[in-house]
Amino acid sequence: MKVAALPLHKIGAVLYGLWGFWHFQVVARTFEFAATQMEPGILQARIYQGAFHILWFAVGAIAIAVLFNWRNSHIGYWANLIMIGWTELGLLLFFILPGYFAWLPTGFIGPLLWILAVLFSTLGYCLRPKTA
Repeated sequence: MKVAALPLHKIGAVLYGLWGFWHFQVVARTFEFAATQMEPGILQARIYQGAFHILWFAVGAIAIAVLFNWRNSHIGYWANLIMIGWTELGLLLFFILPGYFAWLPTGFIGPLLWILAVLFSTLGYCLRPKTA
């Protein structure tokens, strides 16, 4: 009996989806913070806009994971790798390194999900059967 190979790319797709779902609560907390802790004005509007952008990165990550990464598509591989990598780079540069957002207890979750998704997607993509 032949045993099917472990679908590494599908594990990566699930991790990308989890990254997106994790960011839904990040967006909700950001909107709540802006609404309850900030005075109406340009800075509050900018925070709302940033949360709105994160929302669409999360929706995009989930859609790409379902439509492309799940099928081990090269388009999905590169799209989520670059899109989420760019988002996590912004978190690192503008929040974590300056000390505005702590790495613990939750600052590491998004980057960890992304790193694991990249690892499994890359293994699945590189180890996929070659077609002629």
